[in-house]
Amino acid sequence: MARAQAQQPIPVSDMHSHYGLITRQLDTSGLAEEMRAQRVAFIAWKAVPDGRWLRQTNSGIEPAGIPEPGALNASFTRKLEGMRSYIAAHKLLTVLTAADVDRCLAGEPGIVIASEGADFVEGEPGRLAPAIDAGLRLLQLVHYIPTPVGDRQTAAPTHQGLSPLGKTLIEECNKRGVLLDLAHLSGEAVDQALTLATKPLIWSHGWVDKSGGSWDDRFGYLQRRLSLARARKIADGGGVVGVWAFGLQNPGGSLFRSSGSWPVGRRDTEGYAKELLFMVEQLGRDAVALGTDIEGVGPNWVVNDYAGLRLVIEHLGRLKAPTETIEKLAYANFARVLKANLPT
Repeated sequence: MARAQAQQPIPVSDMHSHYGLITRQLDTSGLAEEMRAQRVAFIAWKAVPDGRWLRQTNSGIEPAGIPEPGALNASFTRKLEGMRSYIAAHKLLTVLTAADVDRCLAGEPGIVIASEGADFVEGEPGRLAPAIDAGLRLLQLVHYIPTPVGDRQTAAPTHQGLSPLGKTLIEECNKRGVLLDLAHLSGEAVDQALTLATKPLIWSHGWVDKSGGSWDDRFGYLQRRLSLARARKIADGGGVVGVWAFGLQNPGGSLFRSSGSWPVGRRDTEGYAKELLFMVEQLGRDAVALGTDIEGVGPNWVVNDYAGLRLVIEHLGRLKAPTETIEKLAYANFARVLKANLPT
């Protein structure tokens, strides 16, 4: 028995996935089958409330249109209903408590219901509670459209960081056992959130550079840089930084990037593995995790399914990463920060 258990693949988790929610048809996406086949323990499965009001341009993603009052909440509610139906139909575990995380690691694949943006509250913090009651356990505060929650990386600041609403949402999520995701927030908003929060936070997906991105950078992927100093602040608070599986058609050069270049190319699974290990050198092996952004990066993907992510784990082994480091990157760091936030 011990020998058979030793041959089991390392579990994998993902702090940021849209698998079946953007480019694939959900009902025929094969997500559940893929999770079981690739030993994916759990993923943060992210609805995108503002997705209908976004467009892809040559430089990145930008807002397109202004939602009518109530439209964002209605969009999120529809997406949440579809996700819950899929979870039930395919007998996946909805991760609601810390004990559920352990069940997933023991072999029962699970879904952390998540939202990429708190846009669905539409300025009314009372709309958060019904979402939590419906299973929401991970909340990214902002995304791309203008929001009363706070400033985002990809637009000129208007709130000087977090708004009073954004601060209220942090307090409520800490009280109700919802893991907070700082991705897409401006640097000032990140600093404020780290000061206010009473539990460890994550930056679910993106990349780290010596300096953070600016809203007026030419390309969206440059705007999405997290500064090394702020990444270390997240780590110092017990949080975790997710490295995205984003690939450039013409990737940049050497590590570490003083000129804002991203070194991973499209489909370059080994390059992604090397970037993960480089981030371990910068932040420590307790502070880095996978945040693929599957289906969220358009054609600029390194991996677009969990068979591809399994290749990344195999590359980590071939690169002579210690087993404990691989386990922390693959699942343990995300599991730890989840359990620190979720109800018991």
